[in-house]
Amino acid sequence: MYLLLKNGSPTLGALAHLPPLPLVIDYCNVTTTRVRQDELSILTGLQERGRVRRIFLQVPSPHLDICLATMSDLYPILEDLSLSPTTEEETSLVLPSTFRARNLRHLALQGVGFPTEMPLFTHLTTLVTLTLTRIPAPYYIHPGHLVTQLQGLLHLEELSIGFAVPIPLPSTEGELLPAPMPRVTLPTLKRLMFRGVAVYLENLAAQINAPLLEQLIVTLFFELAFTLVSLTQFIHTTGGLRYLSAKILFKREGVSIVTDNGESLGSGDLTININCEHLDWQIDSATQCCRALEQVLSAVEELTLDLDEVGMPSDWGDSLDSILWHGLLLPFSSVKKLQVGPSLTFELSDALKSDAAELVLNLLPDLQKLEVQLEVDDANIPFSTFIEARELEGRPVELLAPRLPRTSQTEAHARPAEEHVHLNEERVRPTEERVRPIEEHVRLIEEHVHPTEEHVRQLLQ
Repeated sequence: MYLLLKNGSPTLGALAHLPPLPLVIDYCNVTTTRVRQDELSILTGLQERGRVRRIFLQVPSPHLDICLATMSDLYPILEDLSLSPTTEEETSLVLPSTFRARNLRHLALQGVGFPTEMPLFTHLTTLVTLTLTRIPAPYYIHPGHLVTQLQGLLHLEELSIGFAVPIPLPSTEGELLPAPMPRVTLPTLKRLMFRGVAVYLENLAAQINAPLLEQLIVTLFFELAFTLVSLTQFIHTTGGLRYLSAKILFKREGVSIVTDNGESLGSGDLTININCEHLDWQIDSATQCCRALEQVLSAVEELTLDLDEVGMPSDWGDSLDSILWHGLLLPFSSVKKLQVGPSLTFELSDALKSDAAELVLNLLPDLQKLEVQLEVDDANIPFSTFIEARELEGRPVELLAPRLPRTSQTEAHARPAEEHVHLNEERVRPTEERVRPIEEHVRLIEEHVHPTEEHVRQLLQ
């Protein structure tokens, strides 16, 4: 049993008649409006250090700063601590250097830094999950220092590291190059999440092993070039990561590359998100990452390409070069099934059109099935050139499309195909309206060259 202190609950003074049960402090206030009674309840509860078992605070920065000042000294039975400011202020929030919690199992600091003078986790050796995200720039943690502290966390199963801004800056990236040193093994780590710049990730990955890792989620700030050599090596040293399917999704805020083992749909064993807005940049960034991880992705047998048009500019597909798509597909040499979302159907069909047999064979050489979200008749049109070319080269591809009743959505996606065919038919087979003026024009020419009898009689008169 425990006593819950939350928004609107009575103060501890009003509950003095109850037994001294363990306390759970759980407050969430996403507005800047303060409730004086809630503030008093939180501060009073935090001062009962010997009774506090869990702390969850999601409050405005000024209020959280006051709470942090109270959280000094030892919390002997504290098991869970989660702190997150709901507003951005000038004040840098930091956990007190005197804070101690020898039984802490779950620590989540979002937008709250560790004091630089404090050994990070010396007194937190019981941690099972550790989340340090939106790390403020003043409390930047060097990856070497982080790894040194992590090696003492023998029970850690989940680690999340994320920075509020892209640091270090390119001018200081050279300082991250690690000296040759043995890797630190995190024997129980199963889930690793990272958000920051690629050079930090590379440095971190070069210094750790995680033999039991099951899930890796990476979010990278946009850069012109990505080098992920250490990440590739790190993935190869893990025993739990195996990829049979991959999905590349383009959306307004960036591109996501999500893989899983084919056993649990959408598990996202390896996920790489890249923050950038322009679609051509997204394709190029995804291509660089896939090429860097080509050895890791070589076992992928099912690939999905899709685009979420919500929030995308109306001209998102203009001036895209087919070569961009070619580069993205090249690393997936073992793909047997390609699924194309409706928004990308005609982009991909144009990219796969080629008279060069070498290109047709090099792109997805093991492809056996192509699935598109169009009616069968509509789907045959845009991909006919690619399918016929593969057929001629002795590597047939089966076209899969849903046999569903037409809806407004399927008709909307089918319309471009119908219009495309209509235009082609006009080029090859002129419509009656276009033929009539041409026939009339030919008749007049023939009459001028070979006058009819009636026309001669009129001329003689």
